[in-house]
Amino acid sequence: GDTIKLHIAAPAAGKGYAMVESSDGPLWWQEIDVPAEGLDLSIPVDKAWQRHDLYLSALVVRPGDKSRAATPKRAVGLLHLPLGDEGRRLAISLDGPQKMRPDQPLTVKVKASVNAGEMPKKVNVLLSAVDSGVLNITDYVTPDPWKSFFGQKRYGADIYDIYGQVIEGQGRAATLRFGGDGDELNRGGKPPVNHVNIIAQQAQPVMLDEHGEGTVTLPIGDFNGELRVMAQAWSEDEFGSAESKVVVAAPLIAELNTPRFLASGDSTRLALDITNLTDSPQTLNVALSASGLVELQSQQPTPVSLAPQARTTIFIPITARDGFGDGEIGAQINGLTLPGETFAPQHKQWKIGVRPAWPAQTVNTGTMLAPGQSWTAPADLLAGFAPATLQGQLLLSGKPPLNLARYIRELKAYPYGCLEQTASGLFPSLYTNAAQLKALGIAGDSDEKRRAAVETGIARLLQMQRDDGGFALWDKGGPEEYWLTAYVTDFLVRAGQQGYSVPAEALTQANNRLLRYLQDPGMMAIRYSDNDQASKFAVQAYAGLVLAQQQKAPLGALREIWQRHDQAASGLPLVQVGIALKLMGDGERGDQAVALGLKTPRQDDTRWLADYGSAIRDNALMLSLLQENNLLPNEQNRLLHTLSAQAFGQRWLSTQESNALFLAGRTLAASPGNWQAQTSLAGEALSGDRARTLPLTADTLAALQVTNTGSAPLWLRLDTSGYAQYAPSPSSNVLHIERQILGTDGKSKSLSALKSGELVLVWLEVKASQSVPDALVVDLLPAGLELENQNLASSSASLQESASEVQNLLNQMQQADIQHMEFRDDRFVAAVAVNEGQPVTLVYLARAVTPGSYQVPMPQVESMYVPQWRATGEASGPLIVRP
Repeated sequence: GDTIKLHIAAPAAGKGYAMVESSDGPLWWQEIDVPAEGLDLSIPVDKAWQRHDLYLSALVVRPGDKSRAATPKRAVGLLHLPLGDEGRRLAISLDGPQKMRPDQPLTVKVKASVNAGEMPKKVNVLLSAVDSGVLNITDYVTPDPWKSFFGQKRYGADIYDIYGQVIEGQGRAATLRFGGDGDELNRGGKPPVNHVNIIAQQAQPVMLDEHGEGTVTLPIGDFNGELRVMAQAWSEDEFGSAESKVVVAAPLIAELNTPRFLASGDSTRLALDITNLTDSPQTLNVALSASGLVELQSQQPTPVSLAPQARTTIFIPITARDGFGDGEIGAQINGLTLPGETFAPQHKQWKIGVRPAWPAQTVNTGTMLAPGQSWTAPADLLAGFAPATLQGQLLLSGKPPLNLARYIRELKAYPYGCLEQTASGLFPSLYTNAAQLKALGIAGDSDEKRRAAVETGIARLLQMQRDDGGFALWDKGGPEEYWLTAYVTDFLVRAGQQGYSVPAEALTQANNRLLRYLQDPGMMAIRYSDNDQASKFAVQAYAGLVLAQQQKAPLGALREIWQRHDQAASGLPLVQVGIALKLMGDGERGDQAVALGLKTPRQDDTRWLADYGSAIRDNALMLSLLQENNLLPNEQNRLLHTLSAQAFGQRWLSTQESNALFLAGRTLAASPGNWQAQTSLAGEALSGDRARTLPLTADTLAALQVTNTGSAPLWLRLDTSGYAQYAPSPSSNVLHIERQILGTDGKSKSLSALKSGELVLVWLEVKASQSVPDALVVDLLPAGLELENQNLASSSASLQESASEVQNLLNQMQQADIQHMEFRDDRFVAAVAVNEGQPVTLVYLARAVTPGSYQVPMPQVESMYVPQWRATGEASGPLIVRP
């Protein structure tokens, strides 16, 4: 009903149009002739414009004039037209305490009102209380539903005309980019995870009474600081929000400053800060305790006298024990007195993560026992391991076994999350339940948690899906991974078949991308491959299989791929093409392809084909495909014998190999094979017609004996893992790694005399005797050092003025093909391509923090998909940090 008064000022006089636009198109428009001094318009607001996405726009074109050599000129004007309906705004008031003690409920009274008219029915309120410090990190604004519905929406524009071709001159091109969320900053890795107490409470929505009033209570734990209390309210037509602040303050605050973690054997000095926030002096008794993997060097109770508002620090020397887990420090504080208040002794607990100083190692052994034969675990099996960290699994079977427990455990334990590793780690959760895991000796999550983990994993995979439907290795902005796009689509299809929710649009995009691989192999630009034709053939074969399993593969494209079967450098893609042909109805060609695939061994494992494969992986996936499609039982038995011997001989498995072995073995675990045995683990004889896995500890491992008491052969496998007691010697196979510690002046720095607060530069140099496109560098930190910054490559403030030697290293690092970097509490991680004869330089900045004496682990590098290509550097410790 109102009238808009609009003034249009153009850079030059001309004719054009004025419009009122919505996302559905123009609601009102008028031809305009704008003089040099501008034009005033009156625009009536139609009562039908009950919407909140309106813009006023004007387009003015100045015609050309040859007599004055004036060229045409175009101008565009844009203005948001807010139709804010204040009658639909709820005013919310929050009535709660301004100050409260920790470990108490927070009760807030909520009252809603409207600017005009009577109170709406059914007003809901959602109340949250969150640590203000956490919200400030991201400048989090309290959500306002009224603004969300009635606020400005982004204007999207495309210009369809030819003025740009007829207008002369050197004008700059207009970029059609409008405000909105910027790309998330690449901060170089995930944030560290440690034991931090953060309050973020949200109540269930509450419905207010007919007067618009209600009460909400939230539990507040052991927390000191400021909370922001946020409320969103809504009815069917009205919306509102409000916020307030609450200070949570204990009369006495005890905070422990600790390193982010400790390694076994480290000695450090923790600092316990005790602050008296009362207005009267306090005399306190502080009794300290330690449990788990840390021990105190002194346990005497400490008397403390504190003036009002004063703080004191108690230093606590501790040592970390052997093992992997948590240490806990406790403090009991007695003696707090205030008039009118009674205080029980204050109990405080802090956890510190403890890990062994050196990386984990695995040792695998086993044999086949004829009837009556005995076997004793080799004496040197446990040599060099820290006993507290040792664990093992003994597998007994009446047929050549695949050790499912090992493959699942290694997939669950793998700590890095690229596209392939994320997908491989999720397959076992699709096909196992809690009862099956327990039978394998694996303490698994409940089935509810397992399903939740798969759903989280699906979301993580979709974060790596590019706009074209393909997938990238670390994030959606990376280069396309062709074979892995088929692998992940395969997983998503299987997840859908197992009842998980997979977004239809994401799956359609992925399927369309696979179809493009089949129809146009030339569009694939494989970055690293020793045989480009074989790499593309492997991608097309797998893409064809994944589409055929959904009945979406064009038969003509599959036949064309089969005609080029001489391009295959491994049997797996031939078997995949064969099964795809059979699924789409061409059984004759399908049988030929499968038969040829089973006779085609993988070419030299040292050649990188960009299909993440190996002889083990290919054999395992071929066996799995034969099982899933009920094909060739004799070939299945032959493959199983080959695979069992191959897998037994492998000390290290890639995640791709572990998952392929799991897929091959998951149905075999239920197939019969009678056996009988007597072991040192149990008094009675063991027997069965299925493979059986027994968990072992350091004590049972040391005295392990097995005798075959049956009449058939008995296969046994023993997989042992643990952490070395002493620093392993440097080693190198294909890869080589060295580490140097420098000062910010670029000169070598001794680790035995660092001061707390001092910066050091860690320089890693990685070399390879042949190209390794998938090297993963892991440099475990000593506990006294903390990573200083998240992205050196974009010039750190701490290093801008540093010496020319350091600048030179930074320049070398910028030349490296670094695909991913992570900065964690206890390690620096980088995925990088290493070319033969071209050293890769990596540098990161660390700061000496907590005083103490710390073990210094060695740097490591391995090929993620040829895991026997690996190297460890020298352990250069101890690190001594002085106060």
